[in-house]
Amino acid sequence: MKTVLLSPRTGTVTVGEVPAPEAVPGQVVIRNDWSLISAGTERATVSTGGQSLIGKARQRPEQVAQVLDSVKRTGLAETYRTVQDRLDRPVQLGYSCAGTVLRTGEGVGDIRPGMRVAAAGARYASHAEIVAVPRNLVVPVPDGVDTQWAAFGTVGAIALQGIHQAEAVPGSRIAVIGLGLVGQITLHLLRAYGYDGLGVDPDPAMVALAESAGLTAFPRDADGLPGVLSRRWAGAGADAVLITAATSSSDPVEFAGRLARDRATVVVVGDVNVAPPRSSYYHKELSIRYARSYGPGRYDPRFEEGGQGYPEGYVPWTERRNLAEVLRLLATGAVDFARLKPRVFPMEDAADAYEALKPSGTGRSVALLLRYPGTAQLVSPPVPPPGTRRWSTPRGTIRVAAIGAGNFATRTLFPELAREPNVAFSWVAGGRGLSAAHQGRRWGFRTVEQSVDTGLASGDADCVMVLSRHDSHGRYAARVLKGGAALYCEKPLGLTETELEDLADAWLLSGAPAMAGFNRRFAPALRDLRAALPAGAPLQVVYRVFAGRLPAEHWYFDPGQGGRLLGEVCHFIDTAGFLVPGRPVAVRAVGVDGRDPATAQSVTLQVTYDDGSAASVVYGGLTPPGAPKELLEVAADGVAARIDDFGSLTVWRGGRAATTKYRGAPKGHAAEMRALVRLVRGEQLDAATAAAADFGAALWSSLVACRAARSLAEDRVMETAPSTPALVRALGCAPAAAVPEPGRQAPGSASVTAAL
Repeated sequence: MKTVLLSPRTGTVTVGEVPAPEAVPGQVVIRNDWSLISAGTERATVSTGGQSLIGKARQRPEQVAQVLDSVKRTGLAETYRTVQDRLDRPVQLGYSCAGTVLRTGEGVGDIRPGMRVAAAGARYASHAEIVAVPRNLVVPVPDGVDTQWAAFGTVGAIALQGIHQAEAVPGSRIAVIGLGLVGQITLHLLRAYGYDGLGVDPDPAMVALAESAGLTAFPRDADGLPGVLSRRWAGAGADAVLITAATSSSDPVEFAGRLARDRATVVVVGDVNVAPPRSSYYHKELSIRYARSYGPGRYDPRFEEGGQGYPEGYVPWTERRNLAEVLRLLATGAVDFARLKPRVFPMEDAADAYEALKPSGTGRSVALLLRYPGTAQLVSPPVPPPGTRRWSTPRGTIRVAAIGAGNFATRTLFPELAREPNVAFSWVAGGRGLSAAHQGRRWGFRTVEQSVDTGLASGDADCVMVLSRHDSHGRYAARVLKGGAALYCEKPLGLTETELEDLADAWLLSGAPAMAGFNRRFAPALRDLRAALPAGAPLQVVYRVFAGRLPAEHWYFDPGQGGRLLGEVCHFIDTAGFLVPGRPVAVRAVGVDGRDPATAQSVTLQVTYDDGSAASVVYGGLTPPGAPKELLEVAADGVAARIDDFGSLTVWRGGRAATTKYRGAPKGHAAEMRALVRLVRGEQLDAATAAAADFGAALWSSLVACRAARSLAEDRVMETAPSTPALVRALGCAPAAAVPEPGRQAPGSASVTAAL
């Protein structure tokens, strides 16, 4: 399918080909009829892209701060690679569209194929022939409303949220400063609701556009403008002022203070310099409020991606309801966006549309629409063959495919695989298709598949790497094995015990090689430590990790992604288990900042083993930048050892200390990829590599992580033995006994509580 792409490095807008998005759970796949270009937001994005690195830095100081923080955490070289990769990665533009539903993902009940809908959301409701949008950002288009005007819905929701924030009643006097697209729509909505509204803008063309629609507007430079407006309102000031301008000047905020009445409200909708002068804001006791995008729910992954709602009694006007309300007003005729006189461009001419956004552009318009041919189709998903195909060792060149191609895969794994002889990249698929298409071309994959289904059905891979978001690992990994291919799955292997059971069952039936992305098992320091420990001796393991705080909007905190415990702490559970000779018996998890595994950033775990060993994992997710990341200490009979950030290993034995340095502090990624290639080829592995590649041990580490999440949530000790048939067989042990209640002992077993 075709989509509009922006080069962050040059600011160039092009129309490119990418695979159509898949109908993942909770999302709606839409064939666009129309999409609206947001003149203010998108003009700024394109303008920033066309500037030099220094110019980009001046425009985005918050991103400069993130880069400096990254330098502290990961070093200059790694940060430089990250920045360059971001600049080379194309970006989809757009966030307001309307069209027809083609397909819905699991869990979407109120939206059906064939329905006309409007959709919202950056990264989702893009300028593309086909988009996939979370269900909470999609609303039906009422009968009688053309999708051309429904495409204005998202920007209309932004305007409506500004009105809600003013908390004014119909008939109130409201001034709108800034008559771009949002400001124009705001005036239309104010009239529809019965407010006494007027607009102000320095551009005479914007004033004329508002007046042509029967709205009241004034040029900013009109002589005695505050007096003119005051006389219009019989000497009174505005009950509320909505600032919908986009400027670095503080004039809109200063002017709002002059227009407002005593104790009025000023609502900041646009991107302006908020520097209120004391002379007006203090003496009038004005309130400043902000309107955040489309409304409540925006930037909340639980609402947007997770599909969760809010209690209507407390949050009646969500972003979804705001969007639906704009469409209702269109249906009743209360607003008419045709009066905005939009310019229409065929989607293929998107570059010309963005050129028209520039101040020097010809025929500049406040509203620009992209029109789509409406002929794009989804590829019918192939029907998977019944049963599970058995593994067959490949001969010659190994064909490697990838599901997902994010930062970690492209910066760490693909470079190591590319160094291996007789390895060829076959196909790549996943996500919304853009990243797969970009990285597929960059790394020389033979094909970019339309979907994961078509890739797996092609049979054109000896090994498939699951590198997608955490919530898809379990189901994709099981499908890879059922299809008869070898598996590499990044951690976590699954977010639930049900997913782990399905994965274990597929592994046992297929007979295919499988490896988990627990790379620290392959780190030189860890393998040397394991060899230095006395064989079979119980160990005390203390693993301290200063991981650092993640922002609340990080994708780890998407409710479907499992949080940091399941997504990252599993690494350290596995590393400790790799050192300990025994099998895990029980786990206890305590959260410093809460008991919700999806949101907790700092947790402490204690794992006990059947040989008397014990491991403590202290994961600090609230630590400041610059702190050393990982410290692993082990004590045994007559031996003590420490790994410091994988850069050095010190072993104390017999009163002497021996220290080994490791250049570059390798965490095992290179050795891991070499082992994967040898495993797929069916080559004999040495004992240390075979132990590191043990998929059964990785399954058990994943099971312990799942039980740790339950322990955190339920505030109790959890046994860690498997309790389902496939996991029992895969891990080669007896099923777990019932977990005893706190203070009680299970029949015939030692008290788990006492063991801890």
